[in-house]
Amino acid sequence: MEAVREKLMERLSVTSRRLQMVVLALVALTPVAVGLNVVLGTWADFLHMPADIAIDGTRIVGAGFIAAIAVGSIKPAAYMVAFWFLYRLLALYRDGIVFAAANVTAIRRIGWALVAIDVAAMVQKALTGPVLTAFRITEGHISLTLEVAFLTVGLFIVLVAHVMDMGRELKEQDSLVI
Repeated sequence: MEAVREKLMERLSVTSRRLQMVVLALVALTPVAVGLNVVLGTWADFLHMPADIAIDGTRIVGAGFIAAIAVGSIKPAAYMVAFWFLYRLLALYRDGIVFAAANVTAIRRIGWALVAIDVAAMVQKALTGPVLTAFRITEGHISLTLEVAFLTVGLFIVLVAHVMDMGRELKEQDSLVI
């Protein structure tokens, strides 16, 4: 029985270590993707602009350049936070910590980070028009969207973390009963 447990824990450790490398690559590639969009000048894609709004690329200079990058980086920053929390959860698994309070906390943080991705996307979309208009990069406009895909998954993960925490507490109480 102990040999099976050790084999499973070793497999979890190896898998977690490999996934941590993938997650680190995603963390590193996120700003690279932002930079690539900026260098290539694909502002409409980067800023998720409505198709009927034209961007005057010649006006994206100085403070307007910084503002465009800042607004366009809101959602990628939220992704990086989610990736970081996933990396930390994988570190716990790599170290053999599976059903502990730290895992529940890490899973809950991942859930809230996924919620934050959709909130960030909605904020980014709402801010893009006014910010670009203020710098005369686009004509006056505002665009609002409702994003719920990551929000739904994130809330489900928060719920699962809550249930896991309840199970962990029940197991701890049972282990105290003689």
